Amino acid sequence: MDCGLSESLHFTVENKNARLLGRVPCVVQLPFQDYLDKELGDRKLYNIALAEFGQNWLTDLLKENDPDVIIGVGIEGMVNNKALQDKGYTSVNGSMLQNKDFSDIKDPRGDFDIYSCIPLVMVVDKSQAAGRSIPKKFTDVLSEEYKESIVYPDDGHMLDGIMLTYIHKAAGDEGLRAFKQNCFAGAHPSQMIKPGGLAKKPFIMLMPWVFAKLKAAQPNMELIWPEDGAPILPIIVTSKDNEKAKAITEVLFGKEAGDIFIKNGFFPSAVTDTDNKLPGKLQFVGWDYIYSDELPDIIAHCKSMIEG
Repeated sequence: MDCGLSESLHFTVENKNARLLGRVPCVVQLPFQDYLDKELGDRKLYNIALAEFGQNWLTDLLKENDPDVIIGVGIEGMVNNKALQDKGYTSVNGSMLQNKDFSDIKDPRGDFDIYSCIPLVMVVDKSQAAGRSIPKKFTDVLSEEYKESIVYPDDGHMLDGIMLTYIHKAAGDEGLRAFKQNCFAGAHPSQMIKPGGLAKKPFIMLMPWVFAKLKAAQPNMELIWPEDGAPILPIIVTSKDNEKAKAITEVLFGKEAGDIFIKNGFFPSAVTDTDNKLPGKLQFVGWDYIYSDELPDIIAHCKSMIEG
């Protein structure tokens, strides 16, 4: 989710000895850092920057950093990262992350916790319906009636991190081919929400909840929260099992931190007492799926089918 923030805002990334290493979405980065300043009292304790994706960012960072707590965004890159497994990271203070909205998506191994997430929803332009039905489920976007009628969020991670993995799991290569046929463009969500920002008007726009709420306020637009659950890009946390990690996670898992994510980015929080005010349930692709050593290859295969 590229917000075009200045590199000067990455003012904590040189803290090689930081006990907390975090990569978070841009819209919550600064209020989250302000909260950490207040609660931890020492900026040298944390290393926070904008979210990074893929397999290499964390492996490279761990060559120079040895944090007690790590937060990262994405489906691939953390859960199946061998460097984390070798260093013994696990779930610490997970009892503070018992929000009812996340009750069905706990890590069965107990190594990771979902801290927050970016939900993907749909916005339909009813003026472009032309007699077609409004989609209800996320997989409805694969229907033949939506041929060349969909715009998807193309911002560096929403495509492969949510859409392709969820579609691949639900419908395999056939689903990917249907999705490609139904999409006529990818665009950054900030472009989608501008009136006239797209050369061709889509019937269905796929976008993060935070952008969808803005788009749905425009004439003829309706926000659709999939009835089978909004697919999520998880924000994941894992820790070493020591007293420093426990002290840091007590700060991270406080209600004020949870409120920062939901109020500033419409990113639902797993913090126990946070009121996410969700209009529907969340949908997670599954721990077995993202624990798979084959996931990076699956994502590369999916992207090649869409982009090829």
